[in-house]
Amino acid sequence: MNRLYRPLYLWVLFLLLTSSRAGADPPTPPTQPQTGPGGNVYEHAAVTEKGPFWAAGHQGQDDYRYYLYEPSQPTPEEAPVVLFLHGYNGLQPKSYGAWIEHLVKKGYTVVWAQYQATNLTFPWFYALNARTAWIDALERLDTEELHVRPERDYKGYYKTAIIGHSAGAYVGTNLAAIAADETNGIPEPYAVMAFEPGGLNIIPKGPLSNMDDDTKFIVVVGNHDDVVCKSTAVFLWNQVTSVPKANKDFLLVHSDNHGSPEVIAHHYFPPTLGFSSEAEGLDALDFFATFKLSVGALRCAWEGVDCEYAVGHGSPEQLYMGEWSDGQAFKPMEWIEDPNQLETVCQDPAPPGACSP
Repeated sequence: MNRLYRPLYLWVLFLLLTSSRAGADPPTPPTQPQTGPGGNVYEHAAVTEKGPFWAAGHQGQDDYRYYLYEPSQPTPEEAPVVLFLHGYNGLQPKSYGAWIEHLVKKGYTVVWAQYQATNLTFPWFYALNARTAWIDALERLDTEELHVRPERDYKGYYKTAIIGHSAGAYVGTNLAAIAADETNGIPEPYAVMAFEPGGLNIIPKGPLSNMDDDTKFIVVVGNHDDVVCKSTAVFLWNQVTSVPKANKDFLLVHSDNHGSPEVIAHHYFPPTLGFSSEAEGLDALDFFATFKLSVGALRCAWEGVDCEYAVGHGSPEQLYMGEWSDGQAFKPMEWIEDPNQLETVCQDPAPPGACSP
């Protein structure tokens, strides 16, 4: 090449390369993995929805309404049962549809229970309403035809767990505590998962220190949760004193804006607004946080496997959040050894009745 044209050639080549890079599509978020408790390999191919039902004596009263989601294709004779409690005013099961579907296809029956009819239902009735629906649902599963029976342990007790989001996380933790008293008529759960709990100073507190010490207790907060932030979560953590550190973990989920769309760990990342085929907002936070942690906790509690995902105390399997399409790791979850020292981007809400500054 003529030396006179070589600098011009190199300059044109540089412009073409930089223009190509500038116009490249930004990396996309992590997709659902195949393996692990958050993966898309399932024991069952379908979900059977049944309902709505209402607790006995409360027909048509929606603060006692519930739906049943049972695994099928193949349909097992029995399965452990998960009580799923929605957030404040999240009054339709499809708000958490993809999460429910994931749980059921992994082999568990899910009871989605509605503990408030409207936003006017008094908070001090939430736990009582949920307890009433839960008792009715377990009896229906165990006695009526054409249901997957609740699985029992070697002592003859139901194998159950509780998952809750927002206010439902607070209510679920309360139910796990009152279950220690057999007169309340509900089984002690093997695991309790409180995702972004809220309701401190609004929902009455149960005897939280009574929770069984064998319970797997997982608390999860989002770093950009501007609705409840961390105050209720830290409160529950401090109050559940009966569960040893070996059986509980507190985890912080981070946002990541490396690519497009950016993925934000706000208060509404657990809801998916539809089942898998139509879900809105289904992303890495579902696959690697809600899906992974919940199924990991259930398997750990009931089968003694996958405990590194649920109560891994900062294990790589627990904190890993997948990779962006360009290979960069998504910002991992953070294990919080002492939640009382936790700092977040979000700010805790003011107590009820407090004046704004």
